[in-house]
Amino acid sequence: MSLLTPQLSAFALVQLTWNKQYDNKLFQIKPSFALWPSYICKDQKEELVLTSADCRLLEESVQSLLQTFLTNNLYTGNYRSLVHVFVTRATELKASAQCEKITGREPKEMSNIFTWQTFNAMFILRCVTKYFIQTVTEDNFVKQFQSNPQDGSGEKQQEDNASHALEKLLNVLVEIVVDVPILDFTYAIHVEAVNTILVILSAQMFSARPASKSLIYRLIMQGKCSIHAFLLVKVLLQNFVKQEVPPYRIHGDSHGSIIIGLASGLWNVLTLGYGRSGSQKDQSSEHRAVLASQSLLLLLVLVNHCTSEKDLPNPYRQALFSFSSSQETTSSSSADEAPAFKVDCSKLFSTLCSTLQDDNTTLLLYLLLHRNPNFRTYVLSRTDVDTLVMPILKILYQAPERSSHHIYMALIILLILSEDDLFNEAVHDIVRKLILHYYLHKIYIILHHCPHQQIQLHILHIMALNISVQPTPTCSQ
Repeated sequence: MSLLTPQLSAFALVQLTWNKQYDNKLFQIKPSFALWPSYICKDQKEELVLTSADCRLLEESVQSLLQTFLTNNLYTGNYRSLVHVFVTRATELKASAQCEKITGREPKEMSNIFTWQTFNAMFILRCVTKYFIQTVTEDNFVKQFQSNPQDGSGEKQQEDNASHALEKLLNVLVEIVVDVPILDFTYAIHVEAVNTILVILSAQMFSARPASKSLIYRLIMQGKCSIHAFLLVKVLLQNFVKQEVPPYRIHGDSHGSIIIGLASGLWNVLTLGYGRSGSQKDQSSEHRAVLASQSLLLLLVLVNHCTSEKDLPNPYRQALFSFSSSQETTSSSSADEAPAFKVDCSKLFSTLCSTLQDDNTTLLLYLLLHRNPNFRTYVLSRTDVDTLVMPILKILYQAPERSSHHIYMALIILLILSEDDLFNEAVHDIVRKLILHYYLHKIYIILHHCPHQQIQLHILHIMALNISVQPTPTCSQ
């Protein structure tokens, strides 16, 4: 059995301290604890993100420790100390990155000490936070941020301090995503920051109340984090467009990734239980560009919560639905709704078309076509509509292998596009030399020089097939 370092070495420190008692008093770890730096600056470049098998081993190794930690934390305040240590290390990393921008030094000269300390502290924090969220209610999770109640503070002050500490943690995580440049040795930090935010937002999975009543989501939508809303959405979109692969082994092996496992759980909630059922080939492609897939997931989670509350506006939805194309000199938005930022819609369009086999991408494309007039205008102005239509048709032809939600979204996208007369004319005029090998009722259909009028007939056939074979509410309506 392999030893998981540096993570387990850090947890070993925790086991030696958080479980010890001195004079029948629980031992408190102050943020200034002398051994913190020596235990969280370990450098391990070969594998930074654990596989699902390693994750299970880690969770089994520290479960009793975390249970004891949770039981004693309200008396020791050690979780808040851990948060403080991470915030301190992250602030140092951010300051180092900004200093190199000012001085003009090469990014590779950034001190690796800040990098590894920040990553390892964040990894430990995510593991502890994940256990807390899975074990206690959201209200009790927020209480874990309280400092030692024995310091004489009143209950109201303790609650305010806990809320402030949670907001500061969320804000620092967002600042890492938007301010720290993505380099070979900071790629893992970006992945970990995105996943830590997702872990905190996953509290909604274990709560019956709506997101608009959640303190976590209210802090995200209205707190200091909202100041970075437009920039965060832009960065997440850029991460998705770039589809950067990890510079080293980060996504795990054939056993699956802890990152993708977390994403799958949140996606099932987001899609009302339909989930994903893509092919293994599609999912392996997603594993390679892990930062892109996780950035897209975080973007969808932020955009699809708190969507209709008048007293809780969602700045992330506003940002996603109002950006414009960087190729345009003028915007189709009204004067009162100036573009939030500009995006290279050409690259975004290409990435969307090449990754439509993923239902996350399909949902993003639907949202952009439905709610962003600038992007919809750009798509309809393109002459190569087949670049977008053909991947959608492939999804429909592979209906038995896809989730009903995925098929439904593909049909809605075609419906939105067909509302434009110019698009319809372009589709009817296109004749492609194409050989399609699609499996329907155990017959291979081969289409040579297939006009899109014939493809429309096949769309109707697929719709009929979905209604008869998959009579779900979404596909049959």
